[in-house]
Amino acid sequence: MAFVESAARDFVGKGMRSSSASVCALTGMSQQEVQVALLEQERFEASELLEVSNPFARVLHGWHNDRDYVGPYGFPVDLPFVGSPLSFTVLTSRHASGVSPEVILKELQRIGAVTEVGANVWKPLKQEYIEPSLSPENLGRMASLVESLLTTLENNTRGARDGTDLFERTMIVDAPLTSSQLLELQSYLKVVGGQFLHRVDAFAAVDLQEKIGIKPGEVADIHAGLQCFLYVEPAEDHVRLRDVIEFNQPTH
Repeated sequence: MAFVESAARDFVGKGMRSSSASVCALTGMSQQEVQVALLEQERFEASELLEVSNPFARVLHGWHNDRDYVGPYGFPVDLPFVGSPLSFTVLTSRHASGVSPEVILKELQRIGAVTEVGANVWKPLKQEYIEPSLSPENLGRMASLVESLLTTLENNTRGARDGTDLFERTMIVDAPLTSSQLLELQSYLKVVGGQFLHRVDAFAAVDLQEKIGIKPGEVADIHAGLQCFLYVEPAEDHVRLRDVIEFNQPTH
């Protein structure tokens, strides 16, 4: 998919179409392989649309961004399941109309996105719905995350830029960690990192939209976002490549 897209978009003039022959020549792929790559690309695009329309994702997003369900410091409020003007049932009907609140709650429990903090009172633990499997939706999400990172790096390393550099920072833990230390770091980041993202989200929703707004003559066509993630480097493999390949011994 990456080979075909690069050959079709990066080696022709803007607004022009590439011939299948030129795409095959640039990628070394046959026309049949190019057709398969196009089908896969369309499946990924369809999975992104599916993720947007996912009712579990919509409920979590509404819980963290709907003003009626966000407290004074930008944190989502705990909700009773029913019996209140602000309840999980009302939240579900607003952001995932037609889907049973019981089904939504059961799925959010399954993936660890909510926890019970009182008698049928629920607190959100996650801001995004992430299906814990290598599903088409997750593959599409992985591709989107990698594309966003590479786009930022490409922009910041380009010699001549139309605009400014994009925010990009890295923090590296100096000393190796134990498993328990990694869990503590993860717990710390869930709190502090969550607070940071809430502040940025509030700034984007209130300050940018309501206080600054769109000036006359301006066109709002730039889609932006912020990604934060903890990474763990894979353990080094000190075995030589030659030693992991078994060659057939000649027979006499």
